[in-house]
Amino acid sequence: MKECASEIKDIHLDDDRPLLTLAFLNGLTVYIRFNDYQEYSYQVVFSLKPNDRIRFDNFDARWSIDSQPHHFHPRCKENGIQSPMKGDPNYDIPILIKIIRQGKY
Repeated sequence: MKECASEIKDIHLDDDRPLLTLAFLNGLTVYIRFNDYQEYSYQVVFSLKPNDRIRFDNFDARWSIDSQPHHFHPRCKENGIQSPMKGDPNYDIPILIKIIRQGKY
């Protein structure tokens, strides 16, 4: 996330959940979460409107896609679709940064 340091307004780490929250100067909020069960989620929230977010996670395997259980919830959609993420932050976070920077949701 060093590439985005000048764009971040606030960073909060909640050890109890564990959840990292990044508030960006442009109004985006990014939530990065991992747990002890190898589950993760990366969520970018655009506004308080319902589903005005994008989300990558592996919290469930109900989506019939090749990347299962890894899936992506596009902006303003409920369904899970194919995901480029693998649950490895070293691999995933650069992809997430690229998606945020390019504005391709």
